[in-house]
Amino acid sequence: MEILLLIIVVHLKLVYSYPNVTLKSNDLDVTIYLPQSLSPNGEEAFYQSSRFEHGSMIGSIRRKGLSKIISLYGTDTWRVPHNPYWPESGVGLASEFGVGDNGDFCNYKCGWYGVDNVTNGVLGYQEARSGGSFLKIGVGELIKGSCEACDSTGGYMFNSPYKFANIPKWKMNQPCDGRLILEHEAHLNTYGYKVQKDIELEDDVLLVTTTLTNLGMKAFSTAWYSHHFFSCDGSLIGPGYEVEIGLKGSHNSHGSVILGEGRMSGIYEEPNLASWSKKLQLYAQVTPYESTIHVDMIHAVQPGTRIKAEFLQDEATGSFGLKACGTSIQESIPELQKTANDPVSMYGFNLYIEEGTMSPEPQILVHLKPSHSKTWSQRIVFEDADLSLIPETESFRNSNPVPANPSTPLLGNSKGNRLSTRISIVHQSSIPTSIVGVLTSFGFLTLLLSLFLLFRNNRRHYVAVPEAGIGGAIYVY
Repeated sequence: MEILLLIIVVHLKLVYSYPNVTLKSNDLDVTIYLPQSLSPNGEEAFYQSSRFEHGSMIGSIRRKGLSKIISLYGTDTWRVPHNPYWPESGVGLASEFGVGDNGDFCNYKCGWYGVDNVTNGVLGYQEARSGGSFLKIGVGELIKGSCEACDSTGGYMFNSPYKFANIPKWKMNQPCDGRLILEHEAHLNTYGYKVQKDIELEDDVLLVTTTLTNLGMKAFSTAWYSHHFFSCDGSLIGPGYEVEIGLKGSHNSHGSVILGEGRMSGIYEEPNLASWSKKLQLYAQVTPYESTIHVDMIHAVQPGTRIKAEFLQDEATGSFGLKACGTSIQESIPELQKTANDPVSMYGFNLYIEEGTMSPEPQILVHLKPSHSKTWSQRIVFEDADLSLIPETESFRNSNPVPANPSTPLLGNSKGNRLSTRISIVHQSSIPTSIVGVLTSFGFLTLLLSLFLLFRNNRRHYVAVPEAGIGGAIYVY
């Protein structure tokens, strides 16, 4: 019993003791976890790693539902226990300048519109020698070659923790109770940038406005996206979770979706199936409509399973809707234009899923000349949804998962023009409720984490930081 209480106390400290500001309206509480330089008395910040913008840790949202308080974008399903120095350990609307892949620069035919010369969110990387400095936009000045995954090729590793050359400085301003402004800038040789995050809550609408300014002497283009670490009420991803993406579905002459290995023709591709990704259609029902694509989870996502669908070029504006736990969340980017000739345009649209997150990721492209700024917004509306969508935590965690190596599903037309999927399934034991069972589960999860880390070097995307970094001594500023 004493051990269990100790685990609970440690968990509560890890999750709830990070410095933050909470914006409140009648129906919503939104938590913004502060960067390290804004932490009072040197307290440890929620996120101190080298991937996501430090001013974008917006999550732990509490909403008044029809019958209870609903927790959205929480910290209890993604990369637990939380480690501030793990590059992946973001929360909620955590955003990154770049595309979420390795490499510092794309030279030719990049993104949906085939533009040239797009940086992966870094400035001065190619000029820097090993041990020298480069800038990661929204993060700060990092040391080239200092990450654990770095090798002699000198390639940029987006998901491995780099050491900081200098402590990133942030400023904070709170003009009113429902608004918070965070600012950060960095300079290095002929490069420089300034990032401002203006976060405003009014009634059921959360508006996050990002302004990027080029403070250097050279023009640059960069991609940007918000990861959207979405979950609700601590429920793992499975039946009851839906996402509707603002992209056009594609059909053949008979009105049926054209299917192929590693892709749904005309809609999305899954280029990582041969290495680390699983097929989306094994876990979700994907239904294309004239102006949207609906993804409805039909099986619980197993531990260690990762799914990534990369949607094909479309005249999209980055909008999507999420539904779970009796809540509907609609996001749009009002400033987004449709062609690469505009200052802010679409770059791509991905959907990433693990057991702890359902993440629609519209990516945008920003081009900036010296001294110029560009601004874009995430407008997020929270509303009540059909109560039939509520995922019951116990029941769907115990639902029948897809086998570790499932066979190809049988796909065909069904009523309502949806895809029907028939997959062989196996049973999963229920979550233990006794103290002994809880401790046993804790040990089992630790074993799973160890196995996950053991095979991390064979995975190109979303690579876990080794346990050596959990204490923070290696990567602390």
